[in-house]
Amino acid sequence: MFFRDRIVFGAICGLASAVGYTGANICLRAVSDCDPIWVSCVKSIPTIALIGPWLFVLAHRGVRILPSAQVFWALVLAGALGQFGGNVMFQWSLGIIGIALAVPICLGSIIVSGAFTGRIFLGETVTRRSAIAVAILIAAIFILSVGAGDAYDSVSNGAASPEGSLPYFNICAGIAAAAFSGFAYAVLGVVIKYGVNEKTPASTTMVIIAMIGVIGLGAGSWMRIGLEQMLATTSTDLGVMTLAGLFNAMAFLALTRALQLTPVTFVNALNASQVAMAAIAGVLIFHEEPSIPMVVGVMLTVVGLLQMRRRRVAEAETQEKEDRATALSA
Repeated sequence: MFFRDRIVFGAICGLASAVGYTGANICLRAVSDCDPIWVSCVKSIPTIALIGPWLFVLAHRGVRILPSAQVFWALVLAGALGQFGGNVMFQWSLGIIGIALAVPICLGSIIVSGAFTGRIFLGETVTRRSAIAVAILIAAIFILSVGAGDAYDSVSNGAASPEGSLPYFNICAGIAAAAFSGFAYAVLGVVIKYGVNEKTPASTTMVIIAMIGVIGLGAGSWMRIGLEQMLATTSTDLGVMTLAGLFNAMAFLALTRALQLTPVTFVNALNASQVAMAAIAGVLIFHEEPSIPMVVGVMLTVVGLLQMRRRRVAEAETQEKEDRATALSA
């Protein structure tokens, strides 16, 4: 029962993460006309403001909050990749191909990259059933991308050509940016799990990565658009960026907890539910036209998630039996 409860709680955290990231993505899409580096910088501030004080509480209680040197530098490198290669590239892609196309491409890349990196660096097993589930989810994501592509003109923020469609180069660049952001997020997810496995508090992990965002992206914004333009950001845009950061902090905390409880591949596949949420948001909020590929893709996503869940429950039951046998023989 312990292992089954562990799986259920991990699934809840994974879904909460998907909901939080969807809220953040909606906010980010709303400010996709702003500089992507500056948006990503502001988005990192709420994490420090919310989680930073908790580190002082933990330190006061005698909890070791500082990671080992090896974990620290791994988080620094992965955090830089996640901020610049993940957040900035994804934010830029939102202004080119829109939320309904960028999200499924990013999630597809996370699933594929997470399966490989989790296997290589964490030694996590990718079983036949897991591979089938991942394949179903990848198929769903690509089908959703096809359906979302029909509506990219309406979410391109004026980047369309006089003929009414994005230039071919911009489309390819937007897709490549979204795909690379997924790879960066997958690497970051593996390093996060490595850190928590080494007893690094999740709050420490979040603050380190957020500080890299504020400092590194802040410097990048200053070099790119200058202090005057940074200060000229409207209060409305700043509010939306901050709200995106709040959603992101909640989602990141839930994701970190989910990574403590379940393998990277399972968490990434569970987060693929963002694809359906992004499709719904595209239709209801950004007036993207629904299509048959969108409906089919959502259904395949559900099938893939159920397939992955059955595998995890079966593994939990097997592990529980093995632990009982070990306890009886001791």
